[in-house]
This record gives sequence, structure tokens and C-alpha cells, in this order.
Amino acid sequence: MQKSPGFTIVEIIIVCVVVAILASIGIVSWSATLRNSRDDVRASEHKDWAKRFETFRSKNTVYPNANDSGVAITGEHCLGTGFPSGRCKGGGSPITENATSTIMQQLAKVGTLPIYKHTAARGYVGPWVQFITGTPGAIRVYHSYENTDCPTGITKDTSYAGATICYIEFTKN
Repeated sequence: MQKSPGFTIVEIIIVCVVVAILASIGIVSWSATLRNSRDDVRASEHKDWAKRFETFRSKNTVYPNANDSGVAITGEHCLGTGFPSGRCKGGGSPITENATSTIMQQLAKVGTLPIYKHTAARGYVGPWVQFITGTPGAIRVYHSYENTDCPTGITKDTSYAGATICYIEFTKN
């Protein structure tokens, strides 16, 4: 009996399995690369906003802490605009963006405010700032990340499934 040219069904199945395994490895690897890339952009934005606070302090000898009438800035505020659903923070205590908030007006005095394309990590977007009362008080600039660790030089606050919240802190003077 003469063997006909071509592949057997077993050979075709083996090739399909090998291709599927290689595709799975590639997809997982590509997914991690995209997540790391999004977190790199978030880290850049996070540090950019922190630099704006330092610039304000270097020009005014204090961090932004009050409006022009001397009314203290308190609570949490979005940094920037263009957030998904108009909020920079989700969860139990959402924060709605406000381009004319006192903190945005103060920071605009030291330069044009950046515009970033914001992406969510488990409902948290970022960045936002929190003014912490006390002696001395503190200012924390927060951002959400998809990876479980914060970028170098940024402190981890908490983690959720799919999001890690990190901050840069300044002591108010």
C-alpha cells in the first residue's frame, strides 16, 4: 500500500495545540506589557502633580492651603479634568471633578495645568489630593495603579482586586 502525501489528523491536532499554547503565552505577556505601560503613564502624571505642589511652595513659601480670601482648603479634590463619569475617585466616597475648585485655581498660578487621558483601575482613577488636618497637617496626592506595587518613591496606601492606591505626601507648613 502506498502512503498518500499529506498530514494525519493527529499531526494537525498537535500543531493546533502548540499554536494555541504559544498564542496564550503571547496574550498574557502582551496584557502585562499594556498594564505596565498604563501604570508608567499614571506614575508620570502622579509625579507631575506632586511637582506642581513643590513649585507652588517654592514660589509662595507654603503649599497651597487656602483660597485668595484665606479660607482653608480641606477634604479631597480631583486634580485635573476629563475623568470617566466626571469623577476622579470611585468607591464609597467618590470625588467629582471641578475645574474651578480652589486647589485647581491655586495650582494654575504656577503654570498651565496638564491634561491627561485618565483610565480607571477598579473604579479608582486619580489623581486626587487630600488635605489632612492636624499639627502639622499633611497633603497627600493620590493615584490608582493596576499593579500591586507602587512606583519607586511613592507610598502604598491600600490595595483592592485590580487596583493599588498610592500617594506622595507633603507636610503642611
